[in-house]
Amino acid sequence: MMATFGEAYVIAVDVGTASVRGGLYFLSSKSFQKVAVQPITVHKAIVSVKDAENTEIISQSSTEIWTAVCLVVQKVTQDVDPASVRGIGFDATCSLVIVGPEGKAMEADGTIVSLVDGQQSYLDIIMWQDHRAKMETDYINKELADHSSLSFVGGQVSVEMQIPKLLWLKKHHPEVFHKANKFMDLCDFLSWKASGDLSRSICSVLCKWLYQVDPDGQRSTVSHGWDAELFRRINLEELSENNFDKIGSVIRIPGSLSKMYISSTAASELGLPVGTPVSIGLVDAHAGGLAMAYCSRPSGRPTDRFKRLALICGTSICFMQCSPKPVFVPGVWGPYYSAMLPDSWLNEAGQSAAGQFLDLMVRTHPYYLTSLKSQDLTTTYVHLNKRIEEVRQEQSLDDPGFLSRDLHVFPDFHGNRSPLSNPDIKGMIMGQTTDCESELSVLRLYVAAVQGLAYEARWIMDVFVEHGIEIADVAICGGLAHNPFFIQTVSDVVGRPVLLPDIKESVLLGSAILAASVSGVFSSLEDAATQMAGSSRAVEPCLSMGKYHDGRYNVFRKMARFQEDIIKDRA
Repeated sequence: MMATFGEAYVIAVDVGTASVRGGLYFLSSKSFQKVAVQPITVHKAIVSVKDAENTEIISQSSTEIWTAVCLVVQKVTQDVDPASVRGIGFDATCSLVIVGPEGKAMEADGTIVSLVDGQQSYLDIIMWQDHRAKMETDYINKELADHSSLSFVGGQVSVEMQIPKLLWLKKHHPEVFHKANKFMDLCDFLSWKASGDLSRSICSVLCKWLYQVDPDGQRSTVSHGWDAELFRRINLEELSENNFDKIGSVIRIPGSLSKMYISSTAASELGLPVGTPVSIGLVDAHAGGLAMAYCSRPSGRPTDRFKRLALICGTSICFMQCSPKPVFVPGVWGPYYSAMLPDSWLNEAGQSAAGQFLDLMVRTHPYYLTSLKSQDLTTTYVHLNKRIEEVRQEQSLDDPGFLSRDLHVFPDFHGNRSPLSNPDIKGMIMGQTTDCESELSVLRLYVAAVQGLAYEARWIMDVFVEHGIEIADVAICGGLAHNPFFIQTVSDVVGRPVLLPDIKESVLLGSAILAASVSGVFSSLEDAATQMAGSSRAVEPCLSMGKYHDGRYNVFRKMARFQEDIIKDRA
């Protein structure tokens, strides 16, 4: 039930891989009135540590990120009465924050000079895309091979989760591990900085920390909570001390009952009144999934959120699908109870490199370096889409997708998250000729690369369907949602309509929904999501492309099997 809005706003904050976005959402108009963006630094380095030479580490600074958060909040609220702000919600990448004694930042991976204020700050965040803990991941999967917890993460822990990273930290930097006061997911760090409340989101601890919720007792030995025996078996027994104080003694489900409040310290930093409601946060992909699950289909057609697959497309792609009952899918994370939608089970798959992968394909091509480098990448993709249509016409092709011909690209240049869950899988290009410098060659590579992402999406969806998950439509948000060739290709390859939300900022909207759920205006998270998610337009598949893509998809699957065989032979 909805109360009178009046001049009521909520604030949404989305911390992505390379930027922080803040949005001022006006409840009366159901739209963002202002959005501000602040870049943040991604620090990459190659280091040599015990048992791991030439290891890539990818880090960030929590000080820089919180400063950026404060800046975007101040920018979007500078023309409104702070008292009219009824709540704030946060989402963030699933990165690991190491909090030092007395809640201060501590050095883990070195120091940097911040882009925000030019001050030196500690690198105290191990980023989601950091794969330094491969050996620790293998060790955990071996030690927990018979443990029920792995049933809820697709059969094995991922190198992108937090527990392997903590084991790496204990092994290689024990002084940091033992001195740290708290270990937090980034979304929980933000709600803590805003409120002083150390509660953790059930979203973060379920999806990245091996917290267990199994209310029906189907697979897990622990129906709800942390498992001290699990941590003992993998040499992380310290995490169980003091009622799991370092990783979270209080776990909350996002929604109206999980309200916290802006502290006096944060009030002065953010420019908001003390006592402004703060919501428990979500991982960024889950915030986007929340918004798109409730987004209505065009022309008033019925929406079934349990038959919708949400794709959150950025540096990577996350595939989010909820079911009324738990579905166990090998190689796919979950099922997670209430991790995205209340009282439902989330299955989460992903592609570790998507937007990043396309950028790599284009930026490293000789034709880009000689003829396109002067323009930004957004302009470059507009240009490439224009040119593939023009070349289609010149060559009398029925569709620009035919430009790829016998050129095939396997996109796992940063390992395979789903459905193989194998960080050792690599990218592949097959069918390259000596023509690797012309404009036509970059156009063909671009088309084949986009198709490679779409074929992997189909592969993931096939695995979902094989295990009883019905998918009626696919909703897409993020940077790649603005690329019409990508959208049409995905629709053609998976043979389903692709929905594009009218509100373009789906991830930011998810955090606005979180904020609204604690604002007192809505009765629940579901009530807020239903009224705020908006509508969409549909891109329908071109059925005449089906046979062409079926053939190329078969080649794609053979490329995957080829790599798996090589890895087995090498072992």
